[in-house]
Amino acid sequence: MWLFKKQEIKDITNLNSDDHAWSVIEVSGGEGPMLVRVNDTAKEWAKHPKLTIRVGFAIPLKTQNPDGMPNPEENKAFNKIEDELCNLISKTGPSIQVLAVTTGTFKEFVFYIENASGIEGAHKEAITKFSEYEVQCYGENDPKWQGYFQWQKA
Repeated sequence: MWLFKKQEIKDITNLNSDDHAWSVIEVSGGEGPMLVRVNDTAKEWAKHPKLTIRVGFAIPLKTQNPDGMPNPEENKAFNKIEDELCNLISKTGPSIQVLAVTTGTFKEFVFYIENASGIEGAHKEAITKFSEYEVQCYGENDPKWQGYFQWQKA
């Protein structure tokens, strides 16, 4: 008798972040307040063997407020930027947005993706589309989804 059963791997072909449940975590510290929006539904996809690459886009605010949050106008502009980043990342293949981090100095949007080869192209396109901002990007192997689970409630 076997105590282990084969785990079924979910199909990520049509994976998207639509209609997901999100929660918000408020953190305060020496660097000012921070809001972290966490995709709770993404927990179902966590550690998927094909979604091992964490990609983040960090963008400094034009009007920085180290002791508070972004001004409402700039925050509204970032809603459009976030939507467009989701579109750009989806062009690389299966992906899921898992975090959105907001401080008074920057916003960061974090995804898990399958295909690392599209990161550079997505970054270049984001730089072109949002030329008024300094769009920073990173990609790293994170098969255990540590970047997500540091914020996700257990």
